[in-house]
Amino acid sequence: MLIIFDLDGVLLGASWRGLFEAYKEMISAAGKDYRKYFTTFREFKEWWSPDWQENIGKIGIREKDLGEAHENFYRIYNSYAYLFAWSSKVVCELAKSHQLSIFTNRHSSSARTLIKPISRHFACIIGGEDVRRLKPDPEGIYRILSILEKEEENTLMIGDMPEDIIAGKLAGIKTGAVKWGLGDWKNLLAENPDYTFEKYKDLLRI
Repeated sequence: MLIIFDLDGVLLGASWRGLFEAYKEMISAAGKDYRKYFTTFREFKEWWSPDWQENIGKIGIREKDLGEAHENFYRIYNSYAYLFAWSSKVVCELAKSHQLSIFTNRHSSSARTLIKPISRHFACIIGGEDVRRLKPDPEGIYRILSILEKEEENTLMIGDMPEDIIAGKLAGIKTGAVKWGLGDWKNLLAENPDYTFEKYKDLLRI
């Protein structure tokens, strides 16, 4: 089976606080007042979208300034991100029986840096800059299937947000939701994933 992992909140520890601080820094560095968009942590969570292209559009950052904006964002956000202690063991075990890949809205260069200890196990890594449309659009999934010459019926997308499950279903592949990420569990279950993983050890059942 081909397993496509989302990254943040699945194999990487992700932090709402990290997102909050990173967006504040990125907006401020762009010469704008972040309080125009949100002031409290709760307001930020309501404002934020997993689609960073949508967020960039709401902020009004110009295309020519995107490189600097992403640099400012990841400088803060990556300080909150970390590879789960169990990720290496689980990924190594799954790689014995399955082909592994990653589809993340995070930039692929940033993804490769953070998963460097286990990057050799992934046949393909597709990041946000590699597609025109981010999740929940299935473009990245289709690209992975094309690159690896795999069929939909033997592919599984695993994520922690409803957008991951929606993207997988739109692509016609199986889907799995993890409970330990950023997404609300009830919202994830509402998307009717084919598999649910409440603990990381459950991944070894695949």
